[in-house]
Amino acid sequence: MGKQIKRAMTFLGRLRRNQAGNTLAMVAAAVIPLAALIGGGVDMSRAYMAKARLQQACDAGALAGRRSMTTSAMTSTDIAEAQKFFNFNFPQNTFQTDSFTPNIRSDPSLTTTVLVSADTRIPTTIMRILGFQYLDLSVSCSSKFDIGNTDVMLVLDTTGSMSSNISDGAGGTTTRIAALRQAVRAFYDTLGPGNTNTGRVRYGFMPYASNVNVGRLLPTTALVGGTAGDAWGYNSRQMTYYNDTPASTSTCYRGYKSSGSNSCRTGSNGPTNAQSDSSNGDLATCRSWAQATTSISGNYPNTITRITYSAYSWDGVTPFPSSGNNNKKCVRQEVTTTHTSNVTGGTGNTSLDKWSYNKINLTVSDYVRGTAIPNPAYNDGTTSTWGGCIEEPDTINTINSSTSSSSVPTGANDLNIDLIPDSNATRWRPFWPDVSWYRTSTPATSPYWSSWGGDQAACPAAARPLAEYTSRDAAPSNDPSATSFNAYVNSLEPWGFTNHTTGMVWGARMMSPNGIFAANNGAAPNGFTISRHVIFMTDGAMTAADGNYDGWGINRLDGRLAPTGTSTDDLVTIQNKRFSIACEAAKRRGITIWVIVFASASNATLNSCASSTDHVAVSTNAAALTTQFTTIAQNIGGLRLSQ
Repeated sequence: MGKQIKRAMTFLGRLRRNQAGNTLAMVAAAVIPLAALIGGGVDMSRAYMAKARLQQACDAGALAGRRSMTTSAMTSTDIAEAQKFFNFNFPQNTFQTDSFTPNIRSDPSLTTTVLVSADTRIPTTIMRILGFQYLDLSVSCSSKFDIGNTDVMLVLDTTGSMSSNISDGAGGTTTRIAALRQAVRAFYDTLGPGNTNTGRVRYGFMPYASNVNVGRLLPTTALVGGTAGDAWGYNSRQMTYYNDTPASTSTCYRGYKSSGSNSCRTGSNGPTNAQSDSSNGDLATCRSWAQATTSISGNYPNTITRITYSAYSWDGVTPFPSSGNNNKKCVRQEVTTTHTSNVTGGTGNTSLDKWSYNKINLTVSDYVRGTAIPNPAYNDGTTSTWGGCIEEPDTINTINSSTSSSSVPTGANDLNIDLIPDSNATRWRPFWPDVSWYRTSTPATSPYWSSWGGDQAACPAAARPLAEYTSRDAAPSNDPSATSFNAYVNSLEPWGFTNHTTGMVWGARMMSPNGIFAANNGAAPNGFTISRHVIFMTDGAMTAADGNYDGWGINRLDGRLAPTGTSTDDLVTIQNKRFSIACEAAKRRGITIWVIVFASASNATLNSCASSTDHVAVSTNAAALTTQFTTIAQNIGGLRLSQ
C-alpha cells in the first residue's frame, strides 16, 4: 500500500515538474475563449463586408435619386429610381441579412438634398455559442449638387421653324417651341437657384433669329443714337426736292376742275380712284383744294413752295390735250429722278409726290429712346418705334471658308467678344426695318420683308443678362420689376430666319468679364471662381439670304459680310466660318459650350462648336430634349455625396 501511494505521488510530482503537461491543460482551458475570439473575427469580418456593401448601395441610391430629381423635392418617381439603384447594389438577403426597406427622402431643411438610410442585421455563425445571434448594421448618406459659382447663358433658337410640330415622346405631338420652354424649365429645376454664400447660380437668356435684341442693355456710349443728333445710313427712301420756279404765272389748282369753275372734272377725265359709280363715271363727291397762287415756304418735308405748272395728266405721265389751262394739272418738278416712283395719295386724289430710294442718313437719337416717332420714310403720319435689335459695327467682308478660326481677324469688330466701342465705327447701330427698302427699277409700295410677316427682318424677344432667380416664379435679381423666369420663357415666340453667328457672339459677350458687360461679370461676392457655360440650342441650319435685313444690313446693297452680288449659298458658307470663329473665341475665354440640336439640324459646324464630343446632344422629340437639358444641368452642377 505504501509503495502504491509513493508511486502515485512520484507521478504527480513528475507531472507537476513537467512543463509539456501544462500546455495540454492550458489549451483545454483556453478552448472556449479562443472559439469566441476566432468566431467573433469571422462574424465581424462578414458584418464589415456586408456594411461596406450596404454603404455602397446607399451612396448609389442617393446619387440616383438626386440625379432623377427635376423639382426641389423628391417625387415618388425619384424615390423609385433611388430604390432601384439601392437594390441593384444590395439585393435583399445579401450576406443572409434580414429583409428591409431603405428610407429615401428629401432633407426637410434643404429639399434639394437627398437623404438615404438603412437598418438591418446579419446572423452570426460561431458567436452563436456565446449567445450572440445577430449583429446590427446601419448606414446613412446624402447627395446634393456642389455647384460652386455657375453662370449659364441660354442661347436659344427662336426662329420660325420652332413652330413646327414634333413628337412629345409619349405618343402625342407638341411644337418645338413648347418643347424648348419645358426643357428650359426642367434645366432650372435640376440646377436650382444656388446660394450666394456657397455657390451662386445665374441664368441669362439670348433668344436669336437673324438678329438679337440687346440694344436696351447697351450703355449709351456704345450705341449710335446715344448722343443727340447721331445719324446712321439706311437703305431707305425720301421725298424728292423740287424746283421753286413756276413754268407759268397762271393760277394752278391742286386738283381737277371743269371749264370756268372750281368743280371736279367728271367721267373718264377724272381721277379713277375717286369715282364711286363706275357704271356712269360720275363723281359722287368732289375733293376740293385751295388755289396755290403764292409762295408758301420751304421744300419737303416742310411745306412745298410754289406749285409749278405742267401739262401732264393726273397719272403724271400721259399728256393733257392742249385745250387750255382748265385741262392742265399742277406737277412739282423733280431735281433727281434716280429710283423714283409715284405715290398714291388720299381718296379722290393721286398725289404727284415722288420718292427717291437710296442710302440715306437718318437721325436716330430720338428713335433709340423707344418712343413712337414720325417715320421718315412716309409722309402720311406713320410712326415707328425701336424694337431693341441692333446692327453690328464695322467689319471686314473678306472672311471666307479658308479663313482660320483660331483668332478673330483684324477689323472684324462684329466678332470681337470683348469689344468696347470708342468711335462710330465700333459702335452698334439701331436696327430699323420700318425705314428700310430695296432699290429696284420698279420700287415696291412697302418694305420687301413686310410681305413675309417680318421674317426677313425679324427682331426676337429682348435678351436678359445674367441674374439670380430664387425660383422659377421669381423676377431676376437685377430687375425685381421684370417678369419671372417662367413668364419670360413662356413669352418666347418663333419667327424669322436662322443666324447662329449672332446668337453665339452675343451669348459670349454677355458672359465675358472683359467686354462691354464686364461690370456684371466680375468676381462673385463669395470670392470663389466662376464656371461659365453656354447652352446653345437650335433646330435649323444657317440661313443668310442676300436680301434679308439682319445685323449686317442688307448684303445685296451694303456688302458688309461679302461683296454685293455674293450668292446666298456663299453667304451661308461665310456665316458658318464666322460662327466657328465666334465659337473658338468663346472657348478661349474659358466658356464651356454645350450644343443641343434637333436631328435635322445636326452638322459638322454645329458639332465642332461644342467644347467636346461629350458636349453635343441630338434630340428627336420633346422628352429627349428635356432629358438632355436635365443631364447637362446635372453635369454642370457636379453631383456629389455630401455625407
